[in-house]
Amino acid sequence: MEPWIPDPDRLEEWDKRYVWHPFTQMADYTGEPALVIARAEGIYLVDTRGRRYIDGVSSLWVNLHGHGHPAMTRAIREQLDRVAHSTLLGLSNVPAVELAERLVGITPPGLDKVFYSDNGSTAVEIALKMAFQFFRQGGRASRRKAGFLALRNAYHGDTLGAVSVGGIPLFHEIFRPLLFPCRFVPSPYCYRCPLDLAHPACGLACAD
Repeated sequence: MEPWIPDPDRLEEWDKRYVWHPFTQMADYTGEPALVIARAEGIYLVDTRGRRYIDGVSSLWVNLHGHGHPAMTRAIREQLDRVAHSTLLGLSNVPAVELAERLVGITPPGLDKVFYSDNGSTAVEIALKMAFQFFRQGGRASRRKAGFLALRNAYHGDTLGAVSVGGIPLFHEIFRPLLFPCRFVPSPYCYRCPLDLAHPACGLACAD
């Protein structure tokens, strides 16, 4: 047991009573022992009872360099000593400027501006709004009538714009009345082709 954890049993009780977990069937979750993570190191997660687990999904694919990486921890602490947060609304800050310059240096020609987002779902929302605004301000507002082109079986996040261009009925169908229209096309997936065709005889461009 982690010595600084006040009471693992109480934390588990509070978790089941007060926390609503995303993409989790709570009726099932509350009927099983809860896994409450207390700390992490390298590839391991450690729960409140001291048991260790390999973090096989990198905390949902966003922690590829492991937990507690010394260089990252040091950089975060150094930045916190300077400033923890400063808005980009009419202001700027040193790391935002420096990172933008480095990102533009590795992107293709013509991509010379950086618009920051803090998560994938919000990044999709930004991209949708930018595309919409581009056509509106370019005098081609009628293009909006066709909606967006989206892929079936795609997942882009859980905000409404991202769900609108998502194509997984299990996740998205219940929200359909809230969403804007899209034209869905099959995902390029030769292994289980939705058109029951085979490569290379099918001649589809996506197969190339």
